[in-house]
Amino acid sequence: MIPGWPYSFVAALETGRTSWTAVLDAIRLGPAHDATSVTAAQLREVVGRIVDADHWQPGDPSVLIVADAGYDLARLA
Repeated sequence: MIPGWPYSFVAALETGRTSWTAVLDAIRLGPAHDATSVTAAQLREVVGRIVDADHWQPGDPSVLIVADAGYDLARLA
């Protein structure tokens, strides 16, 4: 990683009281990229991979998205 270059990371959080995560995807944001648009597409793609891999099925709790500050949450929704 290069300091100062923005990245969008998607990580799975463990349930319960732990600090462990699993990075599922990372995208470097270029100067012309809109962070919210890139992140929204990235989240759709990652959730699709989770569903395709049968790690989420109908009846399971909803996928919970937790975002850092700086995103336009209305657009991410």
